[in-house]
Amino acid sequence: MNLFQSFRNLRIQHKLLAGYSAVFILCIMLGSLVVYSVVRQTLETNIESELKNTTTTILNMVRTSAATSIKNHLRAVAEKNLDIATYFHGQALAGRLTEDEARQRVAEILLSQPIGTTGYIYCIDSAGVMNVHPKQELIRADLSEYAFIREQTVRKEGYLEYDWMNPGETRARPKALYMTYFEPWDWIISVSSYREEFRELVNVEDFRESILALQFGQTGYSYIIDEQGNMVLHPQVSGNYLYAKDRNGREFIREICASKSGKITYSWENPGEHEARDKLVIFNHIPEYQWIVASSSYLDEFYAPLTTMHRLILATVLMSFIIVLPLTLTISNSITTPLKELMHHFSSGAAGNYKVRMQRRSQDEIGHLANFFNQFMERLEAYSNSLESEIRERERAEEAIRESEAKYRELVENANSIILRLSTAGEITFFNEFAQKFFGYTEQDILGRPILDTLIPAVDSTGRHLAEETQHIYTSPEKHPGFETETIRQNGERAWISWTNRAIRDDRGTLGGCLCIGNDVTAARSAELEMVRLQHYLASIIDSMPSVLVGVDRWGRVTQWNREAEKATGVSSRDARRQNLEQVYPLLQPLSGMVKEAIRERQVGQAEKVAYQTGDQLRYADIMIYPLTIETMEGAVIRVDDVTARVRMEDTMVQTEKMLSVGGLAAGMAHEINNPLSGILQSTQNIVRRLDPRLEKNSAIAARCGTDLENIRAYLEERGITRFLEGIRQSGERASTTVSDMLHFSRPSDSRMAPASIAELVDKTVALAAHDYDLRKKYDFREIEIRRDFEDGLPPVPCVATEIGQVILNLLRNASQAFGPTQPPVEAPCITLRLRRETHFLRIEVEDNGPGMDEKTRKRVFEPFFTTKDVGVGTGLGLSVSYFIVTSHHRGTMAVDSTPGQGARFTLRLPLNDTSAPADDQ
Repeated sequence: MNLFQSFRNLRIQHKLLAGYSAVFILCIMLGSLVVYSVVRQTLETNIESELKNTTTTILNMVRTSAATSIKNHLRAVAEKNLDIATYFHGQALAGRLTEDEARQRVAEILLSQPIGTTGYIYCIDSAGVMNVHPKQELIRADLSEYAFIREQTVRKEGYLEYDWMNPGETRARPKALYMTYFEPWDWIISVSSYREEFRELVNVEDFRESILALQFGQTGYSYIIDEQGNMVLHPQVSGNYLYAKDRNGREFIREICASKSGKITYSWENPGEHEARDKLVIFNHIPEYQWIVASSSYLDEFYAPLTTMHRLILATVLMSFIIVLPLTLTISNSITTPLKELMHHFSSGAAGNYKVRMQRRSQDEIGHLANFFNQFMERLEAYSNSLESEIRERERAEEAIRESEAKYRELVENANSIILRLSTAGEITFFNEFAQKFFGYTEQDILGRPILDTLIPAVDSTGRHLAEETQHIYTSPEKHPGFETETIRQNGERAWISWTNRAIRDDRGTLGGCLCIGNDVTAARSAELEMVRLQHYLASIIDSMPSVLVGVDRWGRVTQWNREAEKATGVSSRDARRQNLEQVYPLLQPLSGMVKEAIRERQVGQAEKVAYQTGDQLRYADIMIYPLTIETMEGAVIRVDDVTARVRMEDTMVQTEKMLSVGGLAAGMAHEINNPLSGILQSTQNIVRRLDPRLEKNSAIAARCGTDLENIRAYLEERGITRFLEGIRQSGERASTTVSDMLHFSRPSDSRMAPASIAELVDKTVALAAHDYDLRKKYDFREIEIRRDFEDGLPPVPCVATEIGQVILNLLRNASQAFGPTQPPVEAPCITLRLRRETHFLRIEVEDNGPGMDEKTRKRVFEPFFTTKDVGVGTGLGLSVSYFIVTSHHRGTMAVDSTPGQGARFTLRLPLNDTSAPADDQ
């Protein structure tokens, strides 16, 4: 500290002398040190780089020699075994061996040859299938999934390296192989072994001269040791040096063997030298041969240039000091003399003489300094003259400001709005009288308190957090000039305030606070919230209605769009509003004229059963148009009701009445047919009896007529009349059976449960289906193969036989119609009927091999009015009625399984115990 103070008290001339000398010498020394360090670093980097490159070159040289030895060895073995395969193949061609014996002999010879320690020979074919391998589990295995196998099948000959893990091993190891191709057997003969086992194939003499010829500096050299410390290659020594120590007791060979790669510095004395010298060694590892290659150089040889540079630097520093000393004295005198004159003139100016001036003698910095001094004194004189007048003006301005501030405070205090001022930290610094009355705080209570949690709550009554929004008021008021927020008075009452904010900045533009003006909008906001609540309430009522409700204005633009309208059109309420009605609801496009007329005439419009297409379904809707009667608004409300179910029900009722009438007519016709049919059968039976020779009366009457029955029967047989009579009898019996089945099926059901044989009921229903007119006109039922797979000994099932027959008939109809002409043709149409007994149920299966159905159709197949038939062909009630009969009337189950293109299977389960049936059916 005393030394620094003494330096400060020196004259400028002495300071310049000491400073220039110190800086100049210091710069030279630092520069010399940097150059010395850079040169040293460069030398070290170059020698290390040279040693690393040489070590890498030796590594590559060893590996190249080893790879060549391995490749030649494997190639020789592969070509020898190719000759063996060729020989035995020739023996097979000469007939001395069979082909299989020749292959077996060759395989035995190949597997008997060890390659290295664990290497072996294997053969694959062009498809990558293993034909010969010492591991039996790999024989005939397809190994084409491995990349090297695929490369073998492509190349077939040559050298290849890869990684392989045999069965039972835990990791893959690098291998090398040489392959030849024996085309007659499509064998790729591969001689392979692990690279780690080829160390004995490497001949050090192949590269001894090349490595020992490398020299670093004057006496540096390269050498090779193994992992046990044995000298594999060294220019001067041999043997094991694992425990060799340098002069510091360091076992450097053990460190090299442990590290395997890196660099090390140790002392070494070669044979014939008198003392040990430090040397730098760069070494690297060849893991497959367990060798370590090292390149070394002595430190004193490549640091020799640094000694010369050190002496040059010392001489340069000494010469520089001798030159700088007189030069610094001359420069310091040229500076200090003008400074003394300047100090004298400053002393005169400080005494109050503003007219003093300095003479400029040169154009250098001292001359400029004299010029600046003169300008400074001129301005100082002018400032001194104007300062007195400025002081008088400031006194008058301060008086005017005091008067203006009094008027402003009076205006703010008497305003009917909340006026407050916030600091940049959100604290209240001004609070007018109206604000004090509104919130219930005095000026002493409120000033200095933060606006958040004092006037504005942290969380308002709706649960909204206001901290971040409030912070924006006083941190960036320009971005938030106005907003509404909930406030809290001192007594806890809540009020909504509309704020207007203005930033307060100083002359430099720095934000100094925020001026906030607020007005009470609590009543207006309550009215607004009530209006919003009413709007939401009305919208909820409209959205809850099951009908489509659409409001339009006089130009046909949408003003209201309820939830059902969104479901019907897929257009959201936001997208539909203000859009033309015809664009968002195409169903109403034909009724646009009716909508305009209803608005113009103010009369209700109506359209019933308007048909429209939804996907592949035809649907119906009733549309009502109600004009708005508000004086200030013209428009209409359109209601759309889906009446598809009602229309289909009406059509079904008409069709049911028609079917009842047809059933009655069929029953009447069956009775009428049954009488003449009985006469035909009885007459046919009498004709046969009258021709029977076993009746004596027939023979007597024939004799009386001059003939005998034998001749008559011979004539009838010869002319085929007997066959005709038998055909009449069989046809009549079939017709009688059909009439009986029709009467049985058309007879009204008494809905009473009774034990019935399901097998007989199925047979009767199949017979009835064969005569069904609707089936025959769609598809010839006789061309469908009916397979019966009934379990023996099935018990009777309590059921309403006519209802179960109706269910089976419906399933047969659907299965038959699946083979109709509009479906893809089925070569051998077949319906399989299965009856099986389960624990408490009897299972009935009706399966066909038709086109089947997709998952979407399968899920809806039991829905009422769902049908895949054309309009007018089916009602969509057959399967739904069947499902109702099985599940409701008989307490059973009914399911369907189907896959497109693989037919369908309907499964019914009827309980064997009638106590599970409904009470009114028992």
